[in-house]
Amino acid sequence: ISMSQLSNRPLSDTLELTSLGSEGERRVVIVGHKSPDGDCIGSALALRSYLLARGADEVSIMVVGRVPDNLLWLPGAETIHQLSPQSDLEPIRQILAQARLLLLVDFNHLGRIGNPLEGLVAEIVGKPEVRSVMIDHHPEPEMGLVDEIYSDTSACATGFLIAELLGGSESRELELYGGADMATCLLAATYTDTGLLRHGAITPKLFRTIAHLLEVGARHEEIVLRIFKSDKLNRQRLLGYIINERTTYDLDLGVAVFTLRQEDFDRFGVEPGDTEGLVNVPLDVAGIRAVAFLREQRDPDEPVKISFRSQGNLPVNEVASKLFDGGGHLNAAGAEYQGTLTDALALVWQGLRQLVQDYPGGRD
Repeated sequence: ISMSQLSNRPLSDTLELTSLGSEGERRVVIVGHKSPDGDCIGSALALRSYLLARGADEVSIMVVGRVPDNLLWLPGAETIHQLSPQSDLEPIRQILAQARLLLLVDFNHLGRIGNPLEGLVAEIVGKPEVRSVMIDHHPEPEMGLVDEIYSDTSACATGFLIAELLGGSESRELELYGGADMATCLLAATYTDTGLLRHGAITPKLFRTIAHLLEVGARHEEIVLRIFKSDKLNRQRLLGYIINERTTYDLDLGVAVFTLRQEDFDRFGVEPGDTEGLVNVPLDVAGIRAVAFLREQRDPDEPVKISFRSQGNLPVNEVASKLFDGGGHLNAAGAEYQGTLTDALALVWQGLRQLVQDYPGGRD
């Protein structure tokens, strides 16, 4: 773990609140990345629970985009500020102006926050009265941005990283300050970023940490039922449509690519957030090593969203970074393309063909 730019103190010490000021002044803001997923929301809510238990006067969570419906049951989710370009920003400015601790969670640079929040956060990062901390597991964190960085690219999820930084299975920190709600949020974060432990860095330490979260009171069955078995009927129909009509499978290459246009969302009555996890589905087909999902946005001026997934050691983050200035993990990456869906699709196929040529058996 790459701990801190300034010190190597434990996360529990960094999150200590008495130094922020007297009672009534211990206000915290947690910022997640745009279009938040389960790891982002679960990690943020877990930290909120922990900080309130440690004496924070107020903990606010802010994200750009809608929280997926299947995460809204998590403890504290109703308090999240979900921002859009149409949001009234004055209350947000006031909350940020009062913050004494700023936590950037599950992203590695300010550009991942999204507008209109990105500029507001940039205004307070670096202020002497605000302690700023980044907690993340994505490669290449933006060094020099915040006071302290906790980063581990080998961690399967930011939620798992937080549990480890707070002592893992060897500490009573979660029992003392987090309890069942925090443990549930951390387990939900870990399960969503690993697809219920189907991908990512699945290690013995991960299972020990999960066991500890369960001992603290994490609600495994509720997480599985409410996150992974709560599909809308329209989403199931969309999935069938994607498999049958929108996906191109190249079994010789070991690649599958699918696209969704705005008319597809309108046809099935779904939102972009309802596509969470669909990019992983083609990987269930024998012989498929890499998948790309390209999504058109409602505003034609907005860039095409691209998600990449792969099996084994095939580094799809190379395609994301080289062709689209994106990034991510070896097996899970994302990017944007300012142009047409057709042009983006051509570039994706070009990149994936070259990748498979460069790594015919994956990377050892």
